[in-house]
Amino acid sequence: MTETIQKDIVINAPASKVFSAITSDKELTNWFPNIAKLELRVGGQVEFKFQRADETVDHTVVGKVLEFVPDKKFSMSWKNTSDPNFPDTKVTWTLEPAQGGKTKVTLVHTGFEKGRWFELHDGGWSYFASRLVEYCQTGRVENRQMFKELDGEKEGS
Repeated sequence: MTETIQKDIVINAPASKVFSAITSDKELTNWFPNIAKLELRVGGQVEFKFQRADETVDHTVVGKVLEFVPDKKFSMSWKNTSDPNFPDTKVTWTLEPAQGGKTKVTLVHTGFEKGRWFELHDGGWSYFASRLVEYCQTGRVENRQMFKELDGEKEGS
């Protein structure tokens, strides 16, 4: 049985600003991966690299754009290349207007089995959802503490 991750957030910013934050190579790197390459068309390539504090690559994610509806919906396949057994998964962002000029964002990541990758991604999406809110509302994110903590875990292992 496959598991689904869902994160619902409300951001005090218009949908156009939020959509740009999740689909612009330049903006993505302010709150999400360290390196982002996105071809913004259905069938376009997706590549995200997440680096540790020492700038070595921790994870690389590749995929294809599956759906692209400006300011409303963005969907992509998601494959972590660090594990040949990583399942074929799908990430979908849906944006809806909310009261007061805010945007309701629903993130759904499907295709996982229970276990390590599901747990890591569930926690990771909670972390990155809060960073997306911070970025869209302030234009910046204070730090990349998660990557420092991950490095510390690996060093202490």
